Amino acid sequence: MTLIFAGYEHKKSLDFSSFSDDAPTYVPEMEVCGLFAIADSAITTLQGGGTLLNGFRKVYEMEAKLWKPYFMPDGSFRSYLEIYERREFFVGFAGSTLTAQHILNSISEHLGKLRISYSREDNRGPIKYEAIRHCQTNPLSSAEASYWDDDTFTDRDFEGLLTGSVIADFVEYSINNALRSASSYKLSMEEFQSMHTDLICGLWCPYKRRHELYLFRMMNKQGEDGVLFAYTERQLVKEDEVAVLGMRNRFEISAQNKFSEALSNFKKPSSEMYRFLEECIDEAQNDGSKEIDRPISFRVINELKITRVK
Repeated sequence: MTLIFAGYEHKKSLDFSSFSDDAPTYVPEMEVCGLFAIADSAITTLQGGGTLLNGFRKVYEMEAKLWKPYFMPDGSFRSYLEIYERREFFVGFAGSTLTAQHILNSISEHLGKLRISYSREDNRGPIKYEAIRHCQTNPLSSAEASYWDDDTFTDRDFEGLLTGSVIADFVEYSINNALRSASSYKLSMEEFQSMHTDLICGLWCPYKRRHELYLFRMMNKQGEDGVLFAYTERQLVKEDEVAVLGMRNRFEISAQNKFSEALSNFKKPSSEMYRFLEECIDEAQNDGSKEIDRPISFRVINELKITRVK
């Protein structure tokens, strides 16, 4: 089992009233200044009765790479040789380590090979630049591809393609692509529960100038053939909410209360949630449970930089 707390880091707003006699009365607020992800590190038996190991990473730093097209001197498309933009993000998981590893590999594969291409409505009118997966049909590589002028596919045209929501879309696709491999087997509900894995993804979007935290809960439904299959849909976590992965039934309500209390008392929420995870581990172990354990991993994003807090 696992316990992860992830949310928006906040800081108390600055008081500028002392610098001017005309300044309005200072009313303190908590402002978003980053993201945090705090996780235990225990790997347990299937029933959570024993700890197999600790110190296991459950939050990973990853990178999205957007490659730009290279054209020959005559204007014909050649290939992708240069990275236009890189974006760091973190991904955390709770659930089956085997399922999670398969998903993480899928995310790394897809997000590391994003490509700049284009679309054009009805093959007419202006082209629309967009980021696509390496496994998508690429109009630039089609037999109908033409020769491009020097004023197309410039760096200026690519600005704003790799937004936070675009990255989240590709992460969602990568998760579902990994889960799709189970759809070829007629799995029972018990087998689906054994592979259940929830994930979070945190990043900074320089184009919207905001931090974004996405939650991916694993769900299941029956297809037209009656076979059960797993899937996920992304959710953008609200700034006043904390995402809880793992032991939700036991700690989710208390975690949200702790997070809200920190904001109300103008305290740094990540520090309060770190202390709360310490308390959760002690509580569980005092009850004889081996489901969560130290050491605790602690990562924060402050705009473009991911930092591990010791």
